[in-house]
Amino acid sequence: MNTATRIKICGLTRKEDIARALELGADYGGVIVFDDSPRAVSAEKARALAAAIPKGKRVLVDVAPSPERLAAHQKLGFDFYQIHFDPAAVPPAAIAAWIRTVGRPALWLAPRVPYGTAFPEYLIEVADTFVIDAYQAGVYGGTGKVGNWGFFAREKEAFPENKWVLAGGLTPENIAKAIVETHADIVDVSSGVEASPGRKDPAKLAAFFAAARTPAQ
Repeated sequence: MNTATRIKICGLTRKEDIARALELGADYGGVIVFDDSPRAVSAEKARALAAAIPKGKRVLVDVAPSPERLAAHQKLGFDFYQIHFDPAAVPPAAIAAWIRTVGRPALWLAPRVPYGTAFPEYLIEVADTFVIDAYQAGVYGGTGKVGNWGFFAREKEAFPENKWVLAGGLTPENIAKAIVETHADIVDVSSGVEASPGRKDPAKLAAFFAAARTPAQ
């Protein structure tokens, strides 16, 4: 694995999956609280899962929360807040409210950008970390589809001062190629290492980490 590339295991719902991911070397663990996700957990369970992840590695995932909801999330023990949203529907004032609530370093923005359109570059000025997932109309991530790696690589090259997280359809079979082609700072996998939504497969997890450490040439 490119030593600069870190791994986030997302959609965690069980402590045994957290333990296995950490044993394999996971840099981040993601817990989803967006109700419409098949991997969503309650606030109470999110708090318990966060406690099983070392400090500095805990990522909470939601979709366009209100400032009040985001403030409530802060009480659950997470370090970072990954927010998926539609830039066309969320005004800059709302993004500014997210920043005021959790602070810029803790905010991971995941804008839903249709293929063929430009990345909303005004966001570069307001956040440090961006999650680029595969685009599907009406869906905020978690599609299991492979994203546009060329788009990702171009944006990362254009704005190297930011951190870029690659998500979307990553699997043990394609992760090595993904790292080589995108030079992602962080790779984010969920369904690609699952037995079923929210239940990670130990063998797939091990295969993913093994492949990520030996990128394709």
